[in-house]
Amino acid sequence: MRQIGALPLILSENGEIEVCLVTSRGGGRWIIPKGNPMRGLSPCDVAALEAREEAGVIGRVLDYRLGEFTLRARNRKCRIAVYPLIVEQQLADWDEARERRLHRCNLKAARQIVSSRSLADLIETIDWDKLMRLLHTIPKPLHRLT
Repeated sequence: MRQIGALPLILSENGEIEVCLVTSRGGGRWIIPKGNPMRGLSPCDVAALEAREEAGVIGRVLDYRLGEFTLRARNRKCRIAVYPLIVEQQLADWDEARERRLHRCNLKAARQIVSSRSLADLIETIDWDKLMRLLHTIPKPLHRLT
């Protein structure tokens, strides 16, 4: 099984990067927004849609695959391709707000609390310098959340 995930990133005023994590439905495990590919939508579009539905975040998804991680769901192995989403807005209410919790944290904390060792490893091995260079190619203004 294959899925597409968004890694919602917040660029703080001091240049630090924070991550938005969500809990899984029912299980309460910390994960990233993710979902199945959808006919007619690009992976970036799916990542943006899942981030909005599951975490209530809106932003720009970079067409840059950060990597993938593996989860076991319902006794099946699932590989999730991950794309960065630069958060520009946090909704006060969203589709799955009553089913999930949202947590904003720094990268170190994110690696420690995510439920998947594979996801923690992905976050640790991301080429952050390359990602930051890509961010500079995004047309301004890019809203920063505080």
